[in-house]
Amino acid sequence: MKNIIISSLFISLLLLIGCNTSNETKEEKTQVLNSHYPLSYDVFNYEGDVIQQTIENEPKRVLVIGSAMAELMVKFDLQDKVVGFGYDDQTNASYQEEIKKMPLLSEMWPSKESIIALKPDLIFSVASAFREDMIGSIPSWNEKNIPTLPAINFNIGRSKDSYFDEIKNFGRVFNIEDQTNKYINEQESRIKKIADTIDQAQEKPKVLFISHVRDKYYYYSPNWCMVDEMIELANGEFVNMSDQPYIELSAEAIIAENPDKIVLTQFQKQNEETTLHALLGDKQLKNVHAVKNKDVLVVDYTNAVNGSPEIANLYEDVAKFIQPKQFSGAEL
Repeated sequence: MKNIIISSLFISLLLLIGCNTSNETKEEKTQVLNSHYPLSYDVFNYEGDVIQQTIENEPKRVLVIGSAMAELMVKFDLQDKVVGFGYDDQTNASYQEEIKKMPLLSEMWPSKESIIALKPDLIFSVASAFREDMIGSIPSWNEKNIPTLPAINFNIGRSKDSYFDEIKNFGRVFNIEDQTNKYINEQESRIKKIADTIDQAQEKPKVLFISHVRDKYYYYSPNWCMVDEMIELANGEFVNMSDQPYIELSAEAIIAENPDKIVLTQFQKQNEETTLHALLGDKQLKNVHAVKNKDVLVVDYTNAVNGSPEIANLYEDVAKFIQPKQFSGAEL
């Protein structure tokens, strides 16, 4: 009888310790979370000026505008926080299935009224949305006690560094810096390995980046794309055709440049085979070196222009395309 009583007391003690440990763990997690917020962070408004934002608590009702933003929510398993998604440019097939599950607010720019109705605690959006004729300025949302997290600002230029800076801000706001820092380190390591493989003494091929938009060809300047750095890292010559952010390209302009290689992308509803066939079948361009030799690489628009979670993959694809001999036996 005495042994039974002692055993019962021992079991009760273990259960009590377990409960206390569980409660302490929950309390510790809550304390860590609470210590992270409120959080102040700097962002760029559409014009390119620095503006400070403050988020009081962990974001739980996030309005997302832009496919590149939606991709990050999926990549870091935060899609359950999305209460509305707008402006689906349908440019990255890798995340389309998960993005389709998000509550679609509007295929184009959502209205201010529809956003307010969702009662978001954060607006995560492409910077171009924060204009008075779009969804309104950043201060106008701050007046409603709604912080913002803008990204992809072409007025300050696109680059690998600016993209990773946006990821860092993203990690801070959602309190997942351990994950975002790990991701950035992995991507940087892969990109460095590519750079170390390139023999800069080799001759540079002329590479023209073309965006196919609504049956027209466009040139994007280095400030308006990410792929220029990828081309240059691979010891290619990025063909710079204008000081303007972007211009429509005539067949005559492409013929005059006569690039050795073409990196081709398409905005919205892209189909790689159709896009490639249209370029290679263009009779006006049949004598252009890249077209004649079928030396054309079709790439994802989001990754090549905005930046996407697969940025290192595209660095590898571009490097292999521009320097196939150097990467024929290389392990990346």
